[in-house]
Amino acid sequence: MKIKMSLLVMLSVVLFSCSSVQQQKPVYKPADNVLLMATFYNYYAAEYQALCYQAYNVAKVRVAQLRKEFPKKKNMAVVLDIDETVLNNSPYQALTIEKNSHFPKCWDAWVREAAAKPIPGAISFLKYADSLGFHIFYVTNRSEKLKAATLKDLQKFDFPQADSLHVYLKTTTSNKEPRRQEISKEYDIVLLAGDNLGDLYEASGKYPQRNQKVKALRNDFGMKYIVLPNPMYGTWPAALKLYSKNAPIDSLLKVMTKSFGKACR
Repeated sequence: MKIKMSLLVMLSVVLFSCSSVQQQKPVYKPADNVLLMATFYNYYAAEYQALCYQAYNVAKVRVAQLRKEFPKKKNMAVVLDIDETVLNNSPYQALTIEKNSHFPKCWDAWVREAAAKPIPGAISFLKYADSLGFHIFYVTNRSEKLKAATLKDLQKFDFPQADSLHVYLKTTTSNKEPRRQEISKEYDIVLLAGDNLGDLYEASGKYPQRNQKVKALRNDFGMKYIVLPNPMYGTWPAALKLYSKNAPIDSLLKVMTKSFGKACR
């Protein structure tokens, strides 16, 4: 009888252990939880979609104004980034969270799947700009080896002018200014769209200089520059040194909360 009882106890322990393993959920690091919220926002939030539609609605109004102002001008160009500007890569970000990894692991594989979906409003705006006779250029920091896969993804959704002559990928530098200058030799770039300041102009990587330049250019946003939302990644975390091992979280928080009185501390 004692032997049977012992066997039952052991079996119960094994079954409980198996059940615990099956029910165990992944434990994410605090930094991953922040990325998790940002990634969910770019995939699920209606507010994110609204911001994208808003940006591209403004862009439509602007190109219509430019065409009305210059009805016979043939060399006007629109320059756009690709990732998080015309294609949504939040599923890739979700994969990095699941695997507790980070860019560039699996990035090439993701791009080659050509599975990124269009940003809300992007195709409608670009087809409208195309119908008005604007030249469209896609300037991305995807590597040259991913050109075929990038074109496949863009062409799958019928993005206008998405061909090898209108897609500029990264070669020697992630600075997009040389590529914009190359385009400017033949075309007048009248509108730029991106989720990162470097998609629009040559931006300093330091804080608060980046903010100061934005303030100086404030009248150009919505006129020459169209900004898309992207809290998942970019140069802004690097500007705050958030990618470093000793990220200055405490000091950054203190700057934000210094206006609070003693009662709230």
